[in-house]
Parts: sequence; C-alpha cells; structure tokens
Amino acid sequence: MEIIAKNTLNIDSPWDFNGSDPLYGNQVFSFPEAYLSNPQRAAILKIKTDFVMALHQYFKREKFVLVEPPIITDKTLYGKDNAIVANVHGENVFLTQCATFELEPLALAFGKVYTISPAFRNEPSGSKRHLAEYTHAKTEALFANIDDLKRLSGNSIHYAMNEVLRLNEKELNILCVNLQIDGLKPENHEHISYNDTLILTQRKGSTTEWGEGLKRRDEIILTDYFGDRYVWVDFPPFVSEGFPYRRLPEDRRLSMTCDLIAPHGAGEMVGVAEKITDPEEIIQNLIEKGQKHNVRHYWNYIALRENGMPPHGGIGAAPERILYGLLGLDHIRLTKPWPRYPDRKIITPENMGLNDYGSENLRSLIEKYDLK
Repeated sequence: MEIIAKNTLNIDSPWDFNGSDPLYGNQVFSFPEAYLSNPQRAAILKIKTDFVMALHQYFKREKFVLVEPPIITDKTLYGKDNAIVANVHGENVFLTQCATFELEPLALAFGKVYTISPAFRNEPSGSKRHLAEYTHAKTEALFANIDDLKRLSGNSIHYAMNEVLRLNEKELNILCVNLQIDGLKPENHEHISYNDTLILTQRKGSTTEWGEGLKRRDEIILTDYFGDRYVWVDFPPFVSEGFPYRRLPEDRRLSMTCDLIAPHGAGEMVGVAEKITDPEEIIQNLIEKGQKHNVRHYWNYIALRENGMPPHGGIGAAPERILYGLLGLDHIRLTKPWPRYPDRKIITPENMGLNDYGSENLRSLIEKYDLK
C-alpha cells in the first residue's frame, strides 16, 4: 500500500460524527467540499442519484421523450416576487421557476415529454422544506387529464423508491431508515377537495382562510386525519395557482390542479394540472393576476393555441422534497451537495479572512501571495 495523498487539514474527520444531525449543520455546510465524504451525507446523495435515475427509467418506459428546457427565461409562473433575477447581455431576465412554458410546445412536437433539470425560487423564509436552487421533475402530455396525471405521478414515485430500496440497503442502514413505500401506490392515496380540507382544518383550529395555500399545520392535521396516508388535495382556488391552469367548470373560482401531501409534516410532494387551450382565457387570467403589462413575454406561448394545441396537462415534483419526507430528514438542505438557503451565504464576506484550516501549507501560501 502506498500513500499518494495526505490530509493535513486540522478539522474533524468526516467519519467521526453523524452528518445528518442538525447539531453539525453549521460545520458541514461551512465546508461542504470536505464533509461530502461523511457517510450520512454520501448515503443521502447516493439515494438521490438512484431515485433520479429511476425516474428517467420510468418515463423512458412510458414512452416520454427527454427534453432540455432553458434555464434562463423571460417568463415567471407565479410572478416576480419569488423569482431570481439575472442580467444576461444587458437584459434583466430570470432563472427558471418552472419549465411548463417550454414543455408544452415540446409536447406538441413529441406527444409526451419530461425533464429533470434545475429550477430556482427566491425563498426568503427559513423553512426547512425550501431551497433557492432545486431539481424539478416536470412532464407534459397531450390529452392527459387530472386522473391520468395523478396515476402517472404516483406510479413514477413508487417505481423510483422501489429502485432505491433495491439499490441502497447499505445507505439506508447508515441512515437508520426503515423505508415504507406501500403508501406511495396510487390505489392507497386518499382524496379530498380543498374546500373540505379547509372545513376539516378550521375545525382543528387552523386560521387559514379560503383562497390561501395550505400551511404546514394544515397539512399535518389533514394527514393525521387520514391515518398518516398520502392525501391528494383537489381543486385549490385559482387565485393561489398559476395563470395557465384550467378552472373547474362547475366552479370557476377553483383550479383544475391537485397536490399530493405527504404525512409527518413533509408537505407537498407533487402537483398536477390541466392546462388552458383557449388563448383568450389565458389573456383574461393574466389580466386578473395583474400581469397585463407582461403579456408580451407570454405572447408566443398564447399564440401557440392557434397552432392546434389540444387538451394537455403536466406534473411537477422536486426529488429533494420527496426524499426529505421519505427519509425523515431534519432539513431539505441535506439532499444537495451545495444547498442554497436563506441563512447560508454563497459569497464569502470580504471582511472575513481566508481560513487555513490548520494547514501549514495553506498558511504559507496565504502569506507568500499576500492573500486577503
């Protein structure tokens, strides 16, 4: 045996502590490059890789075409407040929140398409369930309705978690996780309308008003009521959803969207939606949401309806959120090698000196080149 490299950093060994324990969070995420070798960190990332690969396998088996939507865009799905702005060639544009605007014309070309690609949201809160940069698994399928999309999303997640179980016995043992996935089967899901959900949660003391999105406490009340099962909340108010989504024909205050809520406080795992095919209805929705001045950004998307766009619908899911819930993690940041979240700065402050981590070599390099 020959030593080809030696660790001279004076830091705790990655193997000396549980990297998924929040007690070590600041240490782990202050120097992720070193602590990715931690067994718990590596186990979570290996599981995520196998989960994402299994999603690719599932959608390929179901005859979906893998497509490549842009990361830089002029469109936002839910407005500018939670969008991340970028300046590219002198234009103020956005990092994509959702690939739906590009997946729909690709579906017109191929019938059924999907992507598993980066997405970005400016999340100002310190929630343990949100990241500024995450992975978005998105599909779009022509002639798919709500029931089709629910089955597709449920089957895809169950298939992927079956693969995780098959490939990650060692990793699950490292994490001390006994993974139970029968509840992920679509036939084991519960279903309840948004209106009935609000009645249920308000009886239990919720202060959520009609038109607001469900809060974490509402989701816990709901899944507790159904015995810790996965619950579809059907047809939330249009006011809280994206403008391209169809409205419920019998009550146009509601949207043709549904969210799958996971138990134990993990929250929303996946959302499905039927999309609008009438260009005038999209324009009306944009105006209603105060976006009349931005219609030009969506004009080609609107005009595509005049090019034979049939009924269609899509799925949106974040593998990080799914694994955060199923693995029972303390914080969603554990699912990313370099997570971006509000209380972790990306740029090292200028008034903070370079850390030599107890290495004489690094210290001498800092002095030699007068590095600040």
